[in-house]
Amino acid sequence: MKKRKGKKRIITAFNKPKVPEIFSKWQGSTIPMLGYKYDVNKLKDDSTCNSQVRYTTEYSKFKLMEDNRDVDKRHVAELVINIRRRGQLQPILINEKWEVLDGQGRLKACKLLEIPVMYLLSYKTTIKDVILINTTQKSWVNLDYLKCFSHSNHWNHLEYRKINKFKKDYPLKFDVIIFLLSGKFLNSSSGNYMKEFQLGNFKVADLEKAQKYGARLLKIKAFAPRLIGIGKFVKAFFTVANKCADFSYTTAYKQLEKNFSMFERATNQDDWNKVMVRVYNHGLKSKPRIYLLIKAE
Repeated sequence: MKKRKGKKRIITAFNKPKVPEIFSKWQGSTIPMLGYKYDVNKLKDDSTCNSQVRYTTEYSKFKLMEDNRDVDKRHVAELVINIRRRGQLQPILINEKWEVLDGQGRLKACKLLEIPVMYLLSYKTTIKDVILINTTQKSWVNLDYLKCFSHSNHWNHLEYRKINKFKKDYPLKFDVIIFLLSGKFLNSSSGNYMKEFQLGNFKVADLEKAQKYGARLLKIKAFAPRLIGIGKFVKAFFTVANKCADFSYTTAYKQLEKNFSMFERATNQDDWNKVMVRVYNHGLKSKPRIYLLIKAE
């Protein structure tokens, strides 16, 4: 058989794809940078703007804007730790009135450490610009950290490649994955391990055990996908499995499939543990019932 030749699409002025207006090139003879206007035709590569990075220890010069966000003490504490390790990597941004537009936490951290604070001037910038600065920045998400620390440039990349492979083999919620790979999820939440993950320091505790538990969660995902995305359920399920005599995974799967709606009223971890026991025992006649005599840690 002869292959039919496809018709070539002829692009005319009527069907030519239009470039969205927001992606069209800059229009006008001047361009603003850090609040100053520059003649486009006179710009030279690798030239400096009128504002340059400066530094000072006269912290009283700076003014916090009353209508800006409050300084987060926990965030400042993290900045103090990071700046102590690596120094101030990003200058704070101020306007000509010495009002801090971006970097209130960095200013506070440098003041606590009693080191010079770097700053950069952005002329005639207002609180509206501050809002734009803080709302248009794209925060890193867990997949960004995973990609970054899986690269061979990172000292701990082999551990992060284990996480990446585990994620592909066991499609679970990311914090549950970290929960399992931490190896100590019965005694704590995933929060501390997530922070270590985002710092690039995470270590897989027991891969074989995490794989076993991941496979068990996937069985539950088949009939109750919402449950396995809840950290408190995951902790309750494995707490009961490890602490209760006569526990059977086969029985647990059957009971969960029939009674998973009973978890709707669970709130704190202790509630989740108790409901897990009730779900397991609900209407159970032919198998031994289980009992949990511990409280959530």
